[in-house]
Amino acid sequence: MAGLLTIEQLSVGAGSVELLRGLDVSLEPGEQLTVTGPSGLGKTTLLRTIAGLTDPLSGRVLLRGRSGDEVGWPTFRRQIVLMQQKPTLTGGTVRENLHRPFAYRCANGCGYDEAKAVKCLDAVGIEPDRLDQPASELSVGQQQRVCLVRSLLVEPLVLLLDEPTSALDADAVEATQRLINGECQRRGLAVMVVTHHASHATKRLDLTSYKP
Repeated sequence: MAGLLTIEQLSVGAGSVELLRGLDVSLEPGEQLTVTGPSGLGKTTLLRTIAGLTDPLSGRVLLRGRSGDEVGWPTFRRQIVLMQQKPTLTGGTVRENLHRPFAYRCANGCGYDEAKAVKCLDAVGIEPDRLDQPASELSVGQQQRVCLVRSLLVEPLVLLLDEPTSALDADAVEATQRLINGECQRRGLAVMVVTHHASHATKRLDLTSYKP
């Protein structure tokens, strides 16, 4: 039986330059995978390829045994969500940024749940009164945590995280990991994370083995 996320003989690159070759990975609901490797190896490119934002050079990415062509790319991209290392917040308040995916049908049939938003923000050390604060006034670390909460609110099946705690102190890193662990346990979220911090992941993947 196919896993929740299955990567078969995947090769990725920048243009025609091959960065990684022949990856085989499977993630089940609730599993977390830590991805490691030196800078420039292709970790971010790999995440973008899995998310359907960059075409692979070869191989397949399957969600519950089905490709993006079979699922339909809008649905595929809603169910595999990428949180990039640099926070991607737009103009407006924190609340408006959290709500924005729901205005563009980027969510998986769920509506914006402010009670859950407040609970998740509080879990990672963001006070509820920040909801009405301009997002541009937040620190980079606070912006990273808001982006994580926004990604969780749309309830993807798979969450791809590119250095999600790079600007956080040790306490904030631990709080963020607890929130992620809770989502994995509560609804079977599968997570793939590129990070230099210690991780509680159930699996680890060293990409140096897949360098051409």
